[in-house]
Amino acid sequence: MKHPSPGVLAVIFDISGTVLDYGSRGPVLAFVEMFARHGVTVTEDEARRPMGTHKIDHIWAMLSDPSIAKRWEEATGRAPDQATLKELYEEFAPLQIEVVKNYCDVIPGVPEVVQRLRARGIKIANTTGFDTSMMHDLVKLAAVGGYEPDLWVCPDQVGKGRPAPWMIHHVAKTLDVYPLSSFVKVGDTIADLQEAHNAGVWAVSVIQSGNEVGLSQQQLSDMSASERLARFDAARARLAAYGPHYMIDSSADLMPVIDEISSRIARGERP
Repeated sequence: MKHPSPGVLAVIFDISGTVLDYGSRGPVLAFVEMFARHGVTVTEDEARRPMGTHKIDHIWAMLSDPSIAKRWEEATGRAPDQATLKELYEEFAPLQIEVVKNYCDVIPGVPEVVQRLRARGIKIANTTGFDTSMMHDLVKLAAVGGYEPDLWVCPDQVGKGRPAPWMIHHVAKTLDVYPLSSFVKVGDTIADLQEAHNAGVWAVSVIQSGNEVGLSQQQLSDMSASERLARFDAARARLAAYGPHYMIDSSADLMPVIDEISSRIARGERP
C-alpha cells in the first residue's frame, strides 16, 4: 500500500541549465573542444542534441550522427566504433571536470526556491548526465553559490542514465519518499522529460535558462526582443513535443507549479 500524499513530496532537478550554468554552456563547450582536438569540427547545436543523457551515451550519439561520423573518418582515417567511444570517454572525463569549474554559477532565484521547498518539508535531489568523478568540484561550487540538495545521483551509481528511470528510483529509495506520483522532475532537455515519464513523475521543462535556448544571460540581453522571443518559442515547441506537464522560464518560477501540482494530487490526480 502507498501512504497518502498531501501534495508534492520531492523535487528532482537537473543540473546544467536548470539550477547551475545559465544556458547549459559548460558541457557543450567540452564536447566541442574534445572533437576539435581530433581535427573534427562540431557545432554547438550538434553537441546539444543528446544533452541530458549519460555522457558516454552522449558521445556515442554524436559519433553515430552520419555527418559527424563522416567528418571523424575524414580527419582520423577510421570510422568511429566502440573502441573510439571508449577512448573519447576516457579523454572527456578530465576535460569536463576542468571546463565545468567555470560554469557552476547558480541560476538566479534558485536558492530562494530551495528555501521555500525546504520550508514545506519537500525533499530536493538532482539527477544528471555527469558521472560521479565529474561532480567533486561542481558540488562544492554549487554550495558556495547557495545550492545544496539533499542528494546528488549520477548514472554510474545506478547502472544507466536517462531516459531510464533508475536515478529517480534511487532518489526515492535513498530518501525514503513515495509514491512517485508525488515527485516533480525539473529539467531543460528532452532526456529529462523521458526520464520523468518513464519514472511516472510530474515533468516540468525549463525554457529560457536551458539547453534548448542555449544562451547565457548576456547573450540573450544582446539580442533584440524579437530574436529572443523566436528563440524561446522554438525551444518551447521542441520540448512540448515530448509532453511536459508544465513549462516555465527558469527554476526560479517553480513555486506556482508546485502549488498547482499539489492541488491536483490532493484531488486524486496522477502524472
